[in-house]
Amino acid sequence: MATQSKSASDQSLAYWRDSARPAGADLVLRQSMLELLRHVGADQVRALCYATGVRLATDHPLGKVDKLSELEIAAQSFLAARDWGWMAVEEHQDAVDLVHGCSPLRAWFGEAGLIWSAALFEGFYAEWLRQIGAGEGLELRQVESPSGADDVLRFRLMHESRFKAGAAP
Repeated sequence: MATQSKSASDQSLAYWRDSARPAGADLVLRQSMLELLRHVGADQVRALCYATGVRLATDHPLGKVDKLSELEIAAQSFLAARDWGWMAVEEHQDAVDLVHGCSPLRAWFGEAGLIWSAALFEGFYAEWLRQIGAGEGLELRQVESPSGADDVLRFRLMHESRFKAGAAP
């Protein structure tokens, strides 16, 4: 059974209402990544984004978190302080989904960058999950492309064998 406290659109509306997006480094980020893409390709840029996410989570550890609800609260606080959107945890019988909405990825990297830039949050959340004890054999993967006006991303944590068996969408 999935558990949800608020719908993705409700969380997104609250997020947009309560935050202002300042202009900033998005132009530099976008142009830097486009130039990098010209030289190394999308797979390598995706790997770089993933590694950057891992580094961010390593440099900003969660601290004492024992429950998924505490992970959600800590993530919400971290993301809000940086204007990086919102995150919700959805528990299922054999998996846990981390749903991230209103990320700055489109603003930072443009429409075309959404294909590879979501790996930033994938690496970020994967590292935080490792920090709080996600055991070996568990893997976090992006299971949906960004969708909706709020670019909702979905990452799924489950045993690696379930991904290989085609159990994930």
